[in-house]
Amino acid sequence: MKKIDGDTFRVLLNDKEINVRLLLVDTPESVKQGVAVQPFAIEGGQYTEKKLVNAEKIEIEFDKGKRTDHYGRALCYVYLDGTLLQESLVKEGLARVAYVYKPSTSQLKTLRRAEKSAKKTKKGIWSIPGYVTTKGFNQT
Repeated sequence: MKKIDGDTFRVLLNDKEINVRLLLVDTPESVKQGVAVQPFAIEGGQYTEKKLVNAEKIEIEFDKGKRTDHYGRALCYVYLDGTLLQESLVKEGLARVAYVYKPSTSQLKTLRRAEKSAKKTKKGIWSIPGYVTTKGFNQT
């Protein structure tokens, strides 16, 4: 496993290395060319890496839509010891719900509930007024 950032990582699957992009979430950027490291980007990446490394069981689930994006990354939900990684990231205020494209929306309600909770308690990305937008994250 190699972390790229909070919502993207590389894993070995059936002796082949694949890039995984978590469905329905967006974390602040830490490695995007031309973009300064954004607030909570490092924390999001570290959180994802720690969860993946410490998991005893990692399960990947595709939704009804496309299985890969235009970068060739696998678009999926990731369950770590039975817990949805996307939900954990959103609950901790390290990701926002984003890139919602039907029909790949089976976990949308779960993630929206987690986001509502994080917003209410001003966790992580929600602790900075005006930082989270519908298009991503404002540079501060």
